[in-house]
Amino acid sequence: MSKNINFQKGLKAILISFFFIYLTNNMADGNSLLTQNFFISISIYSVLSFVALYGYDLNKILGLFLFFSISLLSPNLYPNFEGELFPITYVVFALFLAYILGIEMYKRWKTSL
Repeated sequence: MSKNINFQKGLKAILISFFFIYLTNNMADGNSLLTQNFFISISIYSVLSFVALYGYDLNKILGLFLFFSISLLSPNLYPNFEGELFPITYVVFALFLAYILGIEMYKRWKTSL
């Protein structure tokens, strides 16, 4: 059953990332969507969306915060801060993943006592 849930979350993450790239591309300049960096962008956004969907399942506010931080990656949304906001996204996701890893390590440590 876990395999089906992860597959569904993966498909949702790919769809969310595709729509996010499509919307930000059309809002900014309306150029062609299939550019040189499209597959790299869709893979990065898909992985981050998958993690954000996992965070949304744990806590709604946390998931929305993760989705908001994904929006900081696009230079088209914030043209004045081009290249300055993406570290915030990666730090937020690193903190979230470290928190999840810490919780799992704590659970294993407590059950081994």
